[in-house]
This record gives sequence, structure tokens and C-alpha cells, in this order.
Amino acid sequence: MITAYKHNVHQDIHTTSLEEALWINITEPSREEVESLIERFNIPEDFLKDPLDADESARVEFDDETGYSLIIIDFPIVNNTNNKIISFMTIPLGIIIGHRRIMTICDHEVDFLDHFAKSSQNLHYRSQFALNILLTISNHYNRNLRLLNKSRLRIERELKKKVTNKQLYNLMEVEKSLVYFLAALKGNEDVFNKLFKLPPIKRFEEDEDLIEDLFVETNQAIETTELHTRILESITTSYESLLSNDMNNIMKTLTLFTVFLTLPTLVFSFFGMNVPLPLNDHSPTSWIATLGISMIIVAIVFLLLWRKGKI
Repeated sequence: MITAYKHNVHQDIHTTSLEEALWINITEPSREEVESLIERFNIPEDFLKDPLDADESARVEFDDETGYSLIIIDFPIVNNTNNKIISFMTIPLGIIIGHRRIMTICDHEVDFLDHFAKSSQNLHYRSQFALNILLTISNHYNRNLRLLNKSRLRIERELKKKVTNKQLYNLMEVEKSLVYFLAALKGNEDVFNKLFKLPPIKRFEEDEDLIEDLFVETNQAIETTELHTRILESITTSYESLLSNDMNNIMKTLTLFTVFLTLPTLVFSFFGMNVPLPLNDHSPTSWIATLGISMIIVAIVFLLLWRKGKI
């Protein structure tokens, strides 16, 4: 879908034709729509197609021949493959800046861009508009990190009650989201550092606060992601040790049961091979003596293991 915007007489943003557009928002475009935009505006083909590739890395480019600049930035979206716990993945968003207009392109619906269409953004200031998009993306990371942290705390409370595979899988989903975030944020940070080397991106004095907020929000998101990742690694290691210790205790208990059950069996087997029973072969109390011998041997073994701290 292609939506074109410009200002009306009241400087509000409203839809318009492609020729008059100051901002063109391209969402989940078809191949025919991409081809028509390339032909109509003489945009480099890879500028429109690369942001549609989910595996495309964040970067900035400038085309000397056409004068277009491309910014590819990763932003977070909810991962709908797991409905039991909130988790995220990242996908690329392309920002194409030309002489007269700015374009945004993504293979996924971007909700905050719809809000931009209802805001008081000045589309004539293309650099400032691009910076506002980048700042909004950085804010989304910090907001989603708080949601992930709430999920982590809830899973921890449940794990303290009972360790189950379900909770460990949920914890793994949170950790996977943090891995996506950290990789994307590192790439975004590199893009921001190279941003003002592009000819169309001018650094104006009135944008300094916006630029500072952008770097602050990005650095905060990176530091928070790294902190949460270390906490999760620590939790995972602790629960791995706990599960391993529980398994060792179970094996130890089963081994002791096997030993104590084997000792009476050896005694009964010994007297069952035509060996005279204690006291009298025909005495009804001989089986009690046999049982007593078994219990004495079990007690001796128990005391030896207890003194060595094995029990």
C-alpha cells in the first residue's frame, strides 16, 4: 500500500497525490508498486527493495547519480508465533530522502507512522522528520524492554514455586528477544554515528536537542538490554545448576534404595542355597534370625555411609 501526504493550508498533514507528496509511506508493497515507484521517481532499485528484506542489516547509503539517501534501521515488533508470552523480533525500516520528498518503506505495518500522519510534523524539514522517526524507534525499544523485564520477573516468581519446562521455554523467549534487540541496537547506533555524513542530512542548531535525545535513548536501550541479558544468563546458569543438583540428589536416593534392598536379598539368597538356617532348620523362628542378620548388615552399611556424609 502506498500513501502520499502533504500539508494543507492549515499546515495539517493530509493525503494527496504522489506528484504533490512531501512524504510517501510504503507498506507491504507489491512488486508492481515497487517497479512503478522506481520508474516514476528514478529511485535506485536497491533503495526500495533492500528494506523489504527481513535479513537486511542497518546501514546508510548515498547515490551520487540520483541524489537519494537511504537509511535502513531495525525496529521492534511483537513476535506473534508465541501467544503465551510477549516476545519481540526486529525488522528493517527504510527511510529514503530525496530533494523534494521523504519516503518510508517497510514490509510490515508500522503503527507509529500512522500516528505521524495525524501529528504536527513539518514535512518540509526532511532531516528533522527522519530524526523524529529514529527517536520514536529508540523510544519503542526502551518501552518494549520494560515489558520484557515485567515478563522476566513474572517467570522468576513462577520458577520459585515450581521449575517447569514451560517456564524455562518462556524464559528462553525473553532471552531471544533481548538478543534480537542488542544486535539491532548496535547496528542502529552505527547508523546514527554515520548519519550526518550523508549530504541531505543537515545538522541544524534547532535539532541539537532532538539529536541528543536520540543518542541518549539509544545508549540507554543498549545498556538496559546488556544488563537484562546478563541477569538472564545468571538466572539460566543458576537454574541449570539447581536442576543438575536435583537430578544428582534423585540418583543418589535411588542408588541408596538399591543398596539397601540388595543387602537383604544377598542374605536370603545365601540361606536359600541348601545352607542350614540359623538356630534350627525346622524352627519357626529361624526366618526371624535370617531377617535379623539382614537388618544388622543394613544398619552397619547405613552407619558407615552416614559417618562418611553420604546420607
